[in-house]
Amino acid sequence: MKLLKKFLKLFLKDNRVISRLVKFYRYNRSFGIFKTIFYMISDLFLRYRVKNNKNQAYNTARMLGQIGFKNSKINSFFYNIDTHKVFYSKKRYLENFTVDYSVILESSLEELKPKSGSQYSDDKNVVIEGINSYIDHTVNYILKLNIDNKEVIIKNILSIKDSKAVHFDEALQRILFFNQIMWQTGHMLVGLGRLDKILAKYYYDDIENKYITQEEASKYIKDFLCILHEYFWYKSNTLLGDTGQIIVLGGKDEKGNYLVNDLTYMFINELKKIHYPDPKILLRVSRDIPKALLDASVDCIKTGIGSPLFANDDLIINRMIEFGYDKDDAYNYSVSACWEPLVPGKGVEQNNLETLVFMEPFNRMLNNEELDSIKNIDDLITRYDKYIVEYVKEMADMINNWEYEKEPYVSIFVSDCDKLNEDIIDCRGKYNYCGLTTVSLGNVVNSILNIDKYVFRDNKYTLKEFNELRNNNFNNDNHILNDLKNNSKRYGLDDEEVLNLSNRIMNMMSKSISNNLIKGGKVKIGYSAPSYITHSVNQYASFDGRKNGEPFIVHISSDINGLPYTSLFNFASQLDYSSNKINGNVIDFIVNPSFLECNYDKFIDFLRISISNNLFYEMQMNVVSSKILIAAKKNPKLYPNLIVRVWGFSAYFNDLPESYKDVLILRAQESEKGYE
Repeated sequence: MKLLKKFLKLFLKDNRVISRLVKFYRYNRSFGIFKTIFYMISDLFLRYRVKNNKNQAYNTARMLGQIGFKNSKINSFFYNIDTHKVFYSKKRYLENFTVDYSVILESSLEELKPKSGSQYSDDKNVVIEGINSYIDHTVNYILKLNIDNKEVIIKNILSIKDSKAVHFDEALQRILFFNQIMWQTGHMLVGLGRLDKILAKYYYDDIENKYITQEEASKYIKDFLCILHEYFWYKSNTLLGDTGQIIVLGGKDEKGNYLVNDLTYMFINELKKIHYPDPKILLRVSRDIPKALLDASVDCIKTGIGSPLFANDDLIINRMIEFGYDKDDAYNYSVSACWEPLVPGKGVEQNNLETLVFMEPFNRMLNNEELDSIKNIDDLITRYDKYIVEYVKEMADMINNWEYEKEPYVSIFVSDCDKLNEDIIDCRGKYNYCGLTTVSLGNVVNSILNIDKYVFRDNKYTLKEFNELRNNNFNNDNHILNDLKNNSKRYGLDDEEVLNLSNRIMNMMSKSISNNLIKGGKVKIGYSAPSYITHSVNQYASFDGRKNGEPFIVHISSDINGLPYTSLFNFASQLDYSSNKINGNVIDFIVNPSFLECNYDKFIDFLRISISNNLFYEMQMNVVSSKILIAAKKNPKLYPNLIVRVWGFSAYFNDLPESYKDVLILRAQESEKGYE
């Protein structure tokens, strides 16, 4: 047995093994075991084999030369990912980010070639020549196809070599071409950026010159969205639908004007029509958002697809400037895979490095301190702070030991790389900022509120006795658990004591993070994380009424039955987003479809007031009823197209693990109790 464990440990340390296990897992989720076995056998013969004695640039170019087109996708555009030819590395790749696609729209490959002689420029030239060869390879394949629009597709792809993009369809094809290579080179959770802004010139020039009509442009956008949805199984990370393919629309400029155009509406309306969970849209909003755009957005959301998510420019931009971003860059922010703000093309920003679990140091404190010596809540929190400091240091040290692979392909999109003549991994760019997400703040806040009530005010238990109950999973005593869940003061409630405690705990984590650098740069955190289930599994019961392994509270939300939206939004508006607390702060709530239908105008007014008064930093919602969710769980075949919002993405309900379905059902039931 010891030998077997040792073998398995060594076996699972091999990145090639891990890579293949991940591929097996991804394929099996969509196609079942028999097709997966056939696929994996094929992969043994077709997969790309890295030349270990060569660098990343050489392997990138060589891999591009071996790509097959058997499963390529074609509509108005051409898109191809050969999932057998994705190489692995013993080091890490950049992921969860958005590049600046305007770089490849405004320049040809020839113009992007560096002039100076150095290892960096040599590597970049190797990759560019590899892309040129891949273009020829692609064109030769398309020439053999019997499709009506192949001449246009070929022209648009060939123009990448020596011309700037000129036309709208050409710009869309170019983004798709470079996007497919981003996935092909092992980068996951890749965003699209502010497409209505960077594509506006090409669209309006074509409309003015009568090169296209608005109807044709809408069809191009529809085909663009549909083809990005392809390779869904491969692009999805932990869960099906978690692709990171986020399109950012709208937003303020540095003069305070709200930028909106035809494309803003087209992207929202076309996503609504195709009714796909992916790609997803984030709409930058401000108090100046046109009513028509807010209406169009809610009309899209109420179909159930969960897009767009709202990001409040009036809060986010100022917080980014305070953190250290230049004003012009802050006004041009995009986001990582879900909602974490960054500036494309200006640095190595990695906003989803790891998740800080508030409950972890809290439980360490409870299990290691002399609990009888803790006499009040202030003393408890002071001791908790000591464990937060240790926990954060451990996290920072772990991440600082990670090694990253050189990124000659990603470096093409970062302006500072050419200026400094270094790969993005070496020069880090203008903004060497990293980000961590956080989870279980609400559970810790509720736990402290219950300790204060039952230990220090009501004297029902000593803290040691109370903790013994927790360690024993509260003996599965529903009476105790219900008492803990029904404290009148709870996270999400617009209450001074709850807010002060929430901000105090968050500021302790924020201060500890600010005392640590990751990869030499400042660190951002936020109130949201996708890991409210995955990080709860190994956490013991907590004083908020959570049993062993049960899920944490989701983002900025509440588990209070029937809590009015106004209370949750007022609570969120008073959370402290200053300093480094800018890395995603999402209100997450569920609206019953019939309630929305009956109160549509009032709901629009509520959102407009919430935006105007800065009641949220970011906001997403599910429009679904608990009855539909329960029915879909019981009879999934009757609801094949039911879509729900999960973390920062949407997914088909049937594709979710049972634990996620159960969380959504419970949250929908809790929300509906407010208007039964």
